[in-house]
Amino acid sequence: MATDHNDALRNPQVDYERADLSPRGILLFLVGLFIAGAFVELVLWGMFHFLARSEALFPSGSLSPVQSAQYKAPPEHVPGSIMQNTPSVNLSVFPQPRLQTNDAGEMRNYLNSEHEMLYPPQPFKDASGAVHIPIATAMQLIEQRGLPTRPSAPPPELNTQTESGNPKILNEVPGPLPPGGSKKP
Repeated sequence: MATDHNDALRNPQVDYERADLSPRGILLFLVGLFIAGAFVELVLWGMFHFLARSEALFPSGSLSPVQSAQYKAPPEHVPGSIMQNTPSVNLSVFPQPRLQTNDAGEMRNYLNSEHEMLYPPQPFKDASGAVHIPIATAMQLIEQRGLPTRPSAPPPELNTQTESGNPKILNEVPGPLPPGGSKKP
């Protein structure tokens, strides 16, 4: 008697959906995706290569009008007219809006004002009554005197408020309530 052992081991209740994607379909999709990506990359490279060498946009190798206006030699007599990282840019023809025209000078002014605030030449009192002293002197005073602290809270028996914030009635005698329910001194 011939029996098919493969059918005997197959349980119809424990199976998977055979209409799902097959590994072959997933592999073909990934290969197609790779080919499409390579094609797009080659088209973009060719387009940029063509535009870089094209005379249609910039005839005779000239720069765009914005760049040609920027890259003129700056006048030598104007201090601070040359930016530090781009020395060939003329700030007098730099395109609008000019958000920061003298970044090195503005930073120097800012650092000088901060230094004057931290290290005044002599102690002084401002309009609000605060005394300003050099930072080094202030650190020495803190080292000698220590940091200021708050006074500790008063003992609970001197507290004039209950835990909920209501005022305590101070004429009550401490202790348990009498059988009548109220205390009177």
